Amino acid sequence: MRFVGWDLTDPYSRQCRAVDVAQVDARGRVRFSELRWPAPSRDGGFDPGVLAAAFPVGTQDVLVVDGPHALARTGATVRESERLLRAPGRTPDVLPVPGPPFAGFVRGSVLLFAALRARGGLPLLDVDAAALGEARLFEAFPGATWRALAVEKLGAKASREGREQRRAVLEAEGLRFAEGELPTHDQLDAALCAWLGWLTRKAPERVAAVGAAPLTVDASGWLREGRILDLRSTQEQVARPRRMLSELLVL
Repeated sequence: MRFVGWDLTDPYSRQCRAVDVAQVDARGRVRFSELRWPAPSRDGGFDPGVLAAAFPVGTQDVLVVDGPHALARTGATVRESERLLRAPGRTPDVLPVPGPPFAGFVRGSVLLFAALRARGGLPLLDVDAAALGEARLFEAFPGATWRALAVEKLGAKASREGREQRRAVLEAEGLRFAEGELPTHDQLDAALCAWLGWLTRKAPERVAAVGAAPLTVDASGWLREGRILDLRSTQEQVARPRRMLSELLVL
């Protein structure tokens, strides 16, 4: 089983950046790679088979993606999970048209999740799996998780100081980066996503699915609302000393 994190980009951007990928193994070692979006069709869509081929996943992978996996409930302008975690990108109840801020990012992400579920065989929480430990495809919002992990205010995420701080936070949780490696802020977000996936299997008491509306599939086949994977609040965590990732590793 691999624990994989993706930091999605906007596939409709004129200079579409590669998607940063982080893989965390059973010893906490992190390896980075990249994936690239295929070109969208003229109507702004993607063939699900082409998307699934461009974003391959293993049958036992636990995948956590920084990007929305569903539309808001009908009539809503934002998902409850996004409101609770103060996500800057808001997902409406219809697939947005690229152009406005975050619109292309949201559109691509929702279409990618649909393709992964249909073609990749990855079960999503609520519609395919009843428990976190049974699901293998999740959404995360790293901005909220960094806030929960930090013991002091972190520097700007793209700055050297901010990146060093975030790397140190993950190292304190047991992740191991290549010697001398200072990942980009996008790579660090991907690593954080992969780490959250690891927790669903090794320390499930530390994570929760945030949001009041479980994921559903509407009559047209669209995924709606859904919850975001994040750390439990201090009050919600099991009342015992916090265990670091390195103490939990199964060799």
